[in-house]
Amino acid sequence: MKNNSFLGARRRLFISTLLFIIASVVAFDLYLRRLDWIIVAIAAAILIFSWAIISWAMYPITASLAELGIRLNSVAKGEYRQKIAPVPHDETEEVVLAFNRMALFVSDVLQQSTAERDRFSIVLLHMADGIFMVDPQSRISLVNPSAQHMFKLDAEKVEGRSFIEIVHDAEIYQLLKLCLDTGKQQSGFVESRTRRMYIGVVATPLQNDGGCILLVQDLTEVHRLETVRRDFVANISHELRTPIASLKALAETLNAGAIEDPSVAKDFLGRIEIEADKLTQMTHELGELSNIESGITSLAKSDVNVETLIRGATERLNAQIKRAGLAVSVKVPPRIPEAHIDKDRIERVLVNLLHNSIKFTPPGGHITVSASREEEGVVISVSDTGVGIDPSDLPRIFERFYKADKARTGGGTGLGLAIARHTVEAHGGRIWAESTIGKGTTIHFSLPLLSNN
Repeated sequence: MKNNSFLGARRRLFISTLLFIIASVVAFDLYLRRLDWIIVAIAAAILIFSWAIISWAMYPITASLAELGIRLNSVAKGEYRQKIAPVPHDETEEVVLAFNRMALFVSDVLQQSTAERDRFSIVLLHMADGIFMVDPQSRISLVNPSAQHMFKLDAEKVEGRSFIEIVHDAEIYQLLKLCLDTGKQQSGFVESRTRRMYIGVVATPLQNDGGCILLVQDLTEVHRLETVRRDFVANISHELRTPIASLKALAETLNAGAIEDPSVAKDFLGRIEIEADKLTQMTHELGELSNIESGITSLAKSDVNVETLIRGATERLNAQIKRAGLAVSVKVPPRIPEAHIDKDRIERVLVNLLHNSIKFTPPGGHITVSASREEEGVVISVSDTGVGIDPSDLPRIFERFYKADKARTGGGTGLGLAIARHTVEAHGGRIWAESTIGKGTTIHFSLPLLSNN
């Protein structure tokens, strides 16, 4: 086993160099003594032969080193998959094998690094949360598509610019600046009024370059649902408190002796029955709403004539409309297509909308129920000339127990519009409202058509 890969080459080089020196000395001595030219020629031949031996001794090494230089230049250009075929028992064999192992290792490492980078890019590309990467001077070096969409940014115009210059939100910037200054993770929640967003922010320092990675979550919908939940609990507590307090007061009055007076007892028992009916109605509507939302209740769909549906609902409330001193009209164009719906449930939606219009339209007002063919199907509209709803309240009128203003706090459970919304959405339609204070309200909802319409 060789202890030194260049030992043989060193020996050949030593011997050939020694011969070259001897031949050179002999040739020079003969030249000085002016001996026969033949002897000088022999000495020259020995000199040439010695030089040939030196070249022969060095050729394997110089050839391998030349190829090694070419391969190293290729590696420097990014061509990492390089390999040199080693010559067995050659002095450069171990060097060539070491180069091949190095090239393979570098290629594998770079391949793994590229795969990790690609995975990181895919994660950033498809993350629902926004990601900003900034340097120690808070300049943006990377931003993912979710962050671009969230803050309406153009990626080409963002990189290299200051975070506060691009995002224009002082509260988010303060969390980022605190992370950069302290080198510690910072988190918080920011309510952006300009963007109408509720944002969760987590700023994490990057230990290597002193920068920071900022994760931004759009929690607007979560925050809205949490607000709705709190309002729901508060509203249902309020709605239950009134009838329960009335029942308790009536029962205590009867128990205190009023039950001995037949006329008073009958009146109080009638009131108790009314309050109990309200609780029963509220419980029934809450159950129905829960079943519709969870999908437990199935829809008994059939082909329904829209005009017949509308006229049936208005006729059910005709007596109440007359008592309220209102006029009602139905406008359905001829040849309106049939709708594929659960007739009973959609009729209850219409009855509920008509009942609201009756309740909030002063005497002498007018209610119009109309239908039209639109791209999304049949659109039914209930319009009144009532008190109207403030524009800021319109987005929430379909929430449970939500009451827009004092003008709309009279009777009812506050669940009717919520049930209407879920019923319409269960049919694949949508419901929306338009209103002007003092001029009236119009509520529209769409219904799907038959497949052959």
